[in-house]
Amino acid sequence: MTDDPEALRRDRDQARRELGETVAELTDKFDVPARTKDKVHETTEAARHRVTDAKYQALHTADKARDKAGQVVDKVESSVPDPVVDRGRQAADLAARKPQVPAAAAAVFAALLVWFLTRRRRA
Repeated sequence: MTDDPEALRRDRDQARRELGETVAELTDKFDVPARTKDKVHETTEAARHRVTDAKYQALHTADKARDKAGQVVDKVESSVPDPVVDRGRQAADLAARKPQVPAAAAAVFAALLVWFLTRRRRA
């Protein structure tokens, strides 16, 4: 060890800085309310991200289902006579205008479709 006063001051100042950092770290470690608040914030953000991801996944799945339904409708329309297609569109329009009757419109369309398919098989 030296008797140089300047070196002793530097050592003392460095020891104070290190001690201050250690005290700050211990204070943070034992500050339970702050740590709890941080953990709640992290958990909330993670949940928000999961909800957002699930929302976009649901939208993507709905888009794929809509595309597939459109393909099925196009296929059915191409194989069904025009009067049956027109009745189906009328039923769909009615269901869109009056939301309380979509089941009835679907039943009418299904009945027409079944009638057409059974008649087609007999012929």
